[in-house]
Amino acid sequence: MESSRRVAALADQLRALAANGLRYTQSPYDRERYEKLMAIAAEALSIVDVRDAGELERIFLADIDMITPLVTADVAVFDDAGRVLLIQRSDCGEWCMPGGAADVGETPSEAAIRECVEETGLRIAVTDLIGIYDNRGVSEVMARHAYHNVFKGHVVGGEAVVTHESLDVGWFTEDEAVALTLFRGHKVKVPDAFAFHTGRRTSPIFH
Repeated sequence: MESSRRVAALADQLRALAANGLRYTQSPYDRERYEKLMAIAAEALSIVDVRDAGELERIFLADIDMITPLVTADVAVFDDAGRVLLIQRSDCGEWCMPGGAADVGETPSEAAIRECVEETGLRIAVTDLIGIYDNRGVSEVMARHAYHNVFKGHVVGGEAVVTHESLDVGWFTEDEAVALTLFRGHKVKVPDAFAFHTGRRTSPIFH
């Protein structure tokens, strides 16, 4: 039974990669490759599904334009002095907590851990859920509808570095952080993270 679930999970990840590729590629050569990947995903799932590969492939291809809210994960990493870790984004120069979209096959907390390593070089442990935010309620820019999971964490290893996704990385007190030009919904999420960390708020926020 465990092996069947594993096959289904891997097929779902292949399907997600193929669907995203087919949705956004402009290259006929890449389209052919993504269609082949979709066929492989259908073939893999048919091993543990009552439907055959042909039927599954038709279902998969019909779903590539389906739009649902994105799932993203941010993490408020605090040091022993109570400062939060922020990065300065390379695309706009504004500041935010490490984070990004979750990959298929990841839990939101796993996505937060991965994104922090990729963006700062620091390995972290997640300890709490600070809140779940609908970007329509906390951001003035909504290119895509998204649900943001915000976690609390602390450093367990690594070294802070600037990556291709950031111009700078630093630790900030609450006063210093809110004085920065914060990116979109982080204007709300960063103060909420400090409120949670300092005990001014004790339960997760559902915004």
